[in-house]
Amino acid sequence: MYVVTRTLKPVSAEELLRFEQQHSVSLPVSYRQWLEQYGEGTYSGWMNVQRPDHEVLKPFAEYDFWMHTDVTPVSQQQLEDCISIGSSVDGDFLAIHPEIDGLLWLPRHDEQITLWKHTESEFGDTLDRIYCGYYGQAETIKPSYFEPWNELRNHTFYHLEDHKDRTSIQHLASLCQAQFKWDAVMENEYTCKLFMASIGGYLRFNYANGREIALFYEEIHGVEGTTDYDIEHFLLAHHCRIMN
Repeated sequence: MYVVTRTLKPVSAEELLRFEQQHSVSLPVSYRQWLEQYGEGTYSGWMNVQRPDHEVLKPFAEYDFWMHTDVTPVSQQQLEDCISIGSSVDGDFLAIHPEIDGLLWLPRHDEQITLWKHTESEFGDTLDRIYCGYYGQAETIKPSYFEPWNELRNHTFYHLEDHKDRTSIQHLASLCQAQFKWDAVMENEYTCKLFMASIGGYLRFNYANGREIALFYEEIHGVEGTTDYDIEHFLLAHHCRIMN
């Protein structure tokens, strides 16, 4: 797994232990290890791994948001005691319950709650299984990557303008790949992300939009190599305008 930034904010083992004792629950081992090593953040652009939260799902116990039958892994009343440990960018919840063995997937746009069994694999592997299983994907996002949350993140958005010498956004991404040395590349028909440790972030080309380019970076000092200014200069030279 590629970690986007070197600036991590791990969650202490003591904090997680206090939570377990307060709520009489055992957090999944792989989830605990993840928070203790990487902290909170976004996995592969689709899943937010978050501190355990006992309050998030309580309001849902009052509404018929999901279908509850004899085969539903959690009752509507049990939602009050569910502990959220993550959420997708689409608004789905990943949760646990003290009396239920497994991970609960509570979708935002579906009435069916599903249960995913614990495994000995790393937490990222578990998230990959859910991604492929729930979203019906044949394979996971490659390379897998994690964006830790911190206060140092900056971003700049660019717009690829019309010009007699303008290339397509796909060709511009190819030129950028050749121009700089990248640590990892993720590309599909919708997007292209170019990762670089020296900027603590990545450059994203929105293929679906055809115009939008975004640079995510951190103010990291003392790191040799390409800077966000170098990348910005390249984009401006290729008819990209900074968006306010």
